[in-house]
Amino acid sequence: MRRSVVLVAALIAAAALAAAFAGSAGAYGGGATHDTWQIGLSFNCDSPTLCAGGQGGFWGWVELDRWADGSITGDIKGADCGHTTGGGGAGAGPVNVDVYAAHIDPTNGDFIVDSASDPGFLGDSGIPSTAGHYAAHPAPGITQIINVSYRAAR
Repeated sequence: MRRSVVLVAALIAAAALAAAFAGSAGAYGGGATHDTWQIGLSFNCDSPTLCAGGQGGFWGWVELDRWADGSITGDIKGADCGHTTGGGGAGAGPVNVDVYAAHIDPTNGDFIVDSASDPGFLGDSGIPSTAGHYAAHPAPGITQIINVSYRAAR
């Protein structure tokens, strides 16, 4: 009998622990109450003559959430990197930006960042709000890839 009580108590504790972890795992990817965009970014410039800010790239992940009141907030996480002609590094750094307010441009459908923890990210993000794979090679040595996934509120 005592063994059964201990087993039942252990099962209840395991279920409670699993429920706690499952609740926190839903923090990204949104709940059923709002629209969510998950975006992967890769921008690379290997042209010493065409890269205005220097050769390098940016690789990142963005989540944007549109709440029931229509407001959009989110996170931008990533890394930027620079390199020099002939090899070698010019430095790399993390990117960690909180998007406090954004909206979708009614003319081109891009996300516009209105307020963020880094003012360098304000304005037209160049990220479309329509799900899909977007790839561009505007010039030799320059590649831009954006993958947009969308999940509507349920």
